[in-house]
Amino acid sequence: MKTVSKTFGLLARLGAIAVALLLAQQAMAVGTDPGVQVQNQATVTYQVGGNNQAPVDSNLVEFVVDRRVDFTVTRMGTGLTTTVLGTSQVFVDFYVTNLSNGDLDFNLDFTQLVPGDGDIYGVGTADTGVDMDNVTVSVSAAVDPTPGTGDGPAPVFGGPAIIDDLPEDQSIRVRLYADAPAVAPNGAVAGLSLDATAADPTTTVDLQESGSWTPGSIDNVFANASGATGNVAIESDNDGFLLQAAALSIVKSQAVISDPFGSGRAIPGARIEYTITISNTGAAGATSISISDLVDADVTFVADAYNGNASNVEFDRGTGTNSFCLADAADGNSDGCTFDGTTLTISGRDDSIPPADPDVPIDVAAGATVTVNFVVEVPTT
Repeated sequence: MKTVSKTFGLLARLGAIAVALLLAQQAMAVGTDPGVQVQNQATVTYQVGGNNQAPVDSNLVEFVVDRRVDFTVTRMGTGLTTTVLGTSQVFVDFYVTNLSNGDLDFNLDFTQLVPGDGDIYGVGTADTGVDMDNVTVSVSAAVDPTPGTGDGPAPVFGGPAIIDDLPEDQSIRVRLYADAPAVAPNGAVAGLSLDATAADPTTTVDLQESGSWTPGSIDNVFANASGATGNVAIESDNDGFLLQAAALSIVKSQAVISDPFGSGRAIPGARIEYTITISNTGAAGATSISISDLVDADVTFVADAYNGNASNVEFDRGTGTNSFCLADAADGNSDGCTFDGTTLTISGRDDSIPPADPDVPIDVAAGATVTVNFVVEVPTT
């Protein structure tokens, strides 16, 4: 209906002079679909000696409406997406909106941002040089019923990777799926850019900007904000992830807890308690912690220091109830603690009293602190 009504509008102006008619036709072509054919022929009437002569027609001129290539890429997010290290199939969403005068295809790609690309969301949100893993592009199965509102279906993982025949004045959602890296500093920013390139709605080949007017064919005029980029039309927008990781600090302290004379000194016969304090100041919990401690050959590991002389390693998680493990030579009770005569290895604790198998891995939640204690004795001989 749009094309027909505008053609009628053009025909209504056939009584004007040729130049004015052509200008009027060009003005009406804004919004007309690419490829619509426009024809014009002028007719001149005149008299000789006061007598009407046969009208003289000009040649017929015609052209097809060219393609005005205009579109935007806009992120949906309002801030970085918080993601714990190692999480798979996290995502950020974008809109691609077609502002052209006809349907367009869009070829889609992504770029991993670098620190030099600048802030994503204000000061302090620049990419920190960490990349996401396994990035893929997925397009929604349908346009937004209300353009640009996100009320269309959400893009699914493994969905289409190109936009096919996006109508003019319509938006469709595009999602970048990614896996968070397994290792990165707490608070690292990993930025991604969605890059959309305008493509021919029939062939999905990237559109090239036309160098001159060819009246009989559809020329491409780039009206997008970025213009031509290597003779193609590309628009992009950035979004990213704030990566949450554990940030552990390990502090070891020592104290004389007994000696034969009550001197508080590390004399032969004195017992010294070592305390390993593990603090997590990161935004994500630390799991499956393993501690290795080489016990000096000039002291003796005390095998019955805790839990009614039944255990030799104590855990304090600040809950008011401590837990224990028995560091036997071959971890015969599977509680995660061993002492081979030289090295104390702790990879678990027992939260039950009396102890029960299996062991519980050592975890330190975000913002939490765990202390591990064991005792050595200065030999008397």
